[in-house]
Amino acid sequence: MLLDLAGVIYDGATAISGGVDAVARLRQAGFSIRFVSNTTRSSKKKVLDHLGAMGLTAAKADVFTPAQAAREWLLRNGRAPYLLVHPGLEPDFGELPARDKRAVIVGDAGDALTYAVLNDAFRELVAGAELLALATNRTFRDADGALSLDAGPFVAALEFASLKRATVLGKPSPAFFLSALASMNCPPEQAIMVGD
Repeated sequence: MLLDLAGVIYDGATAISGGVDAVARLRQAGFSIRFVSNTTRSSKKKVLDHLGAMGLTAAKADVFTPAQAAREWLLRNGRAPYLLVHPGLEPDFGELPARDKRAVIVGDAGDALTYAVLNDAFRELVAGAELLALATNRTFRDADGALSLDAGPFVAALEFASLKRATVLGKPSPAFFLSALASMNCPPEQAIMVGD
């Protein structure tokens, strides 16, 4: 069983009523569970700490994030990252080997996104870097309750300017879901996905 986090288990810092208990009941019934999140602001450790604070225990292997998918892509493809992500996500890209070839990784960079950083990413792409999108969401509901721009508009801008097509690594990429299912030895036709 694949479970989204935001909108299913929690809403911001608040646990959704019955969510943690539902996970406990699913586990007691013998279901294998993986949490799939499109967060591009929080490291995997922060996601695990957030779940733990709500009383939900999860192992590192139980949580799948776009940053994890990007890290695996970089290792498989022999590329070093040029990060256009939120500073809170940078720890998930630590200790990668140095490589000559690069990949621009775009997530929700928040206030770290400036014209200079976006233009540097564009120049990396023109010089031969690959373009990886952690997500292509247009907007998200920010901490203040209002809508904010997500990574999608900036991915689209870089695609337009560089004439490159982004590889999407988070949801709704089929490879993202298949990776989570493979970790449970669960065929897709036997899987259940719960989203918001």
